[in-house]
Amino acid sequence: MPALPVYKGDAPPLHTIRKPANDRRHMWSLRWYVALLLVFSIATYFISFHHGSSTFHRMNDEVTTSRKDIKNMIQLLPSNFLPETGKHRHNGRLVVVGDVHGMKHSLVSLLSKMDFNRKHDHLILAGDMISKGPDSKGVVDLIMKIGATAVRGNHEDQVLIEYARMTDANVTITEDGEDVTTDEEPLLSAGNHKDRKLVKALGHKRLRWLKSCPIILKVGELEGMGNVIVVHAGLVPGVRLEKQDPETVMNIRTISKDGKPRDDHDGRPWTKAWHEYQKSLQMKDRTMVIYGHDARLGLQEEKYSIGIDTRCQKGGKLTAVVIEGGFSVHKYHIVHVGCKA
Repeated sequence: MPALPVYKGDAPPLHTIRKPANDRRHMWSLRWYVALLLVFSIATYFISFHHGSSTFHRMNDEVTTSRKDIKNMIQLLPSNFLPETGKHRHNGRLVVVGDVHGMKHSLVSLLSKMDFNRKHDHLILAGDMISKGPDSKGVVDLIMKIGATAVRGNHEDQVLIEYARMTDANVTITEDGEDVTTDEEPLLSAGNHKDRKLVKALGHKRLRWLKSCPIILKVGELEGMGNVIVVHAGLVPGVRLEKQDPETVMNIRTISKDGKPRDDHDGRPWTKAWHEYQKSLQMKDRTMVIYGHDARLGLQEEKYSIGIDTRCQKGGKLTAVVIEGGFSVHKYHIVHVGCKA
């Protein structure tokens, strides 16, 4: 390093003293290093957050959907159905039941096991009440009689789509349904023949009730459980409820590596992304989702989600989440009954 110049007399002003070239290069290298380190740290944070939460939309992003036929997207459960807490609470409970799939006998057994009382308790169905099983008509009659609330599952959606097609084609459908015991010739050139039979079996009255079911049911804020929501399949983390795609809400099982919802098990379970996203929120904004649809995984109890499709129609169990009020907080427990395939 060259020697600094020697000044005689008074030293020159400080701003006139030039630093050696090597020192200047060293300082610029240090600045570039710090800047690059800062950029790398920020990029690493956002990449890890994206992959960790696997959200495929940023908060408040709009989701486009072609399902203009769905008008009843979100419904708020009346507050008088919520169990009370405190010293003078009443004994009412919320009972959320997983995929029934036409297994009326199993639903009756489950309600009997928990001593369900329609005067005090309220029943919620997490979708897929109909189809596959032997008595879809009986299941809908029972839950209508009880005064239950339900969300639309993918099987209700398929039947309602067929119902709309048949109505447009002026196919005869009775108000109370009819006993369709034998296979018939296809009524239309396209569509699902089994769904068409089920449309005719259910009739206008039951189909109108199914059509009135929302895609998302906001139960409300329950002490000790947070904000509780019931859907059939799941929700996209980071997307407002009113921007959720109804197709996704009724069908999602996993999230692909590129952040797209899937109705299979080739991706990452959507609940993993949901839990990580909830942890990034303040406690008051966190939400628990109760859902069905994923029979392959069965009962799934996690901090911010409870999966209750336990393969009843295939000889598994029919499962309910029973929510009741305690002295200071709400609490829940799981009840199930065996099903005969």
